[in-house]
Formats: sequence, C-alpha cells, structure tokens
Amino acid sequence: MGSLSSDICFALSRRMLRPPAQRVADPGAYDRWRQQHLAQSWSAFSDAHIRGKDVLDFGCGDGQLALHLAGKGPRSITGVDLNEAAIERARRSGGGAVEFLVGSTAGVPLADASIDTITAFDCLEHVMTPTAIMRDWFRVLRPGGRVLLEWYPYRGPWGPHMESLIPIPWAHLLFGQRAMFRTAERIYDLPEFVPRHWDLDANGDKRPNKWRAWSLFREQGYINELTVAEFRAIADDVGLRIDRFDARSFGGNALRRGIGAALMRLPLVGECFMSFATIELLKPAAD
Repeated sequence: MGSLSSDICFALSRRMLRPPAQRVADPGAYDRWRQQHLAQSWSAFSDAHIRGKDVLDFGCGDGQLALHLAGKGPRSITGVDLNEAAIERARRSGGGAVEFLVGSTAGVPLADASIDTITAFDCLEHVMTPTAIMRDWFRVLRPGGRVLLEWYPYRGPWGPHMESLIPIPWAHLLFGQRAMFRTAERIYDLPEFVPRHWDLDANGDKRPNKWRAWSLFREQGYINELTVAEFRAIADDVGLRIDRFDARSFGGNALRRGIGAALMRLPLVGECFMSFATIELLKPAAD
C-alpha cells in the first residue's frame, strides 16, 4: 500500500502526463536532437580549448559530443563511457575520427598527464563516486589543463531525471525519494503511459517494470545527489580550481529568466532554482 505522499505524487503525475516528444519516442529522432542539444551546449565554451589539444570526452555515451568536437581541430580526442553498447554504437558512427574506450568505475583508462581538456556534459550527476573520478580527472590532466562541465545539480527542479514519469518540478523535495519510486512504478504500468525508446525491447515492446527494484537513488545507482557545496569541496580537495561557475535557472522569456536568477540568489534555498551550471575547472600549472 502506498503512503499518502506517494498517492498524492501519483495522482498529480497521472494528471500531468503528456505524450512523449518524438525525440524520446524514436531512437533516430533522439540521436538528431542529442546532436543539436550538445552542439548548443558547447556554444557556451571556446573552441580554443579543443584546437590542437588532446581531449577526453568523459561519459561520452553514443559519442555525439566527441564527434562534434572532432571537427574543431583537436590533436586527438578520446571518448570514454561505462556503457559497452553505447561505445560500440559510437565506434560504428565515428568513422575512426575518435578513439572510443570502455571505461571503469575505478578510473579513466588513460595515462597520467596525457590530456589537455576534459569535457563532461550531462554526466557528473550520474557519477556515483564523484570524489574518486574528479581525482582521476586531475591525474590525467596536464598542468594548465581544464575540465569543461555542463552539470544538473540534484536540488534543481528536475534533479532526479524522472520527469517522463513524474512531470512535477521538485518532486524529490516535495514528496521524497521513496514516494517517487513508488509513483514511477505505478505510472509505468498505466495503459496510457507511453514508454521512451530506451524502455522498449528489440521487438518494440515495453520492458518489465524496473522501478519496482528501487526505493532510493543510491540503490538505483543513477543519481548521486551531489550539491553545489559538495561539488566545490571536492574540487578543492582534489586540487582543481573553479575558474568559472555560471548557474542557469529558468529558460524562456527575459522576465522568466530574471525571476529565476533572482530566486537563485536567495539564501539556503537558492540552489533549488538552479536548472544547470556551466563550469570550468583548472588544474594549476606547475610552479
């Protein structure tokens, strides 16, 4: 039997459900959208961080960002991801322009001081051992090297990345994790719920309900619950200097963006209004 919080979360989510956009219903459309999205994300950074550099795209997935950056004149570019199937897809689509490697939770499969620039877009929130991985970033970077991040902090409106089933902003803060997982379990089984393409098997049928297996994010192993304060502390601890931290709140028109920016400045709760952050970490040059 569900709790009151999960019952409320379920009722609201069911009422707010909408058919999925084509990009999440069709693999081909998703790949095209992902390429466009990552290219737009990259526009927040300078091509000078890539041109003539040895580059690592950490958490590269199917390789869309790495392949985009390969056209910007790097000396070399390597994509690393834990997902073997994604790496195989990246290799098939890469045409040899990028070296794609299967990574490990133990660290990056590259030599010390072998990389000038690391990119990590839409992946830091999924790293379950952020201190160990950021320490490994420091290891593979040359002095003066940079980590370029696009990060979606946990306390933001869509921190859990579960909006396809629970389209309620801040649901994790309003209802709690257990209520969210029980809601996701119930929503997934609804006849009217249209699964995203990653929840379909080779025959196009809905996969078994995976949400029954979890009650907490740490059990799921997908969201690390990293806060901004924790991120700053880890960066300092491993020796990476925060050279740039641009927080972004709501999108939309100028009024909406202005309200979001003002809310982010509130004490204690401001982080809850941060949708994502564009960050540059610097490994200081040797003395």
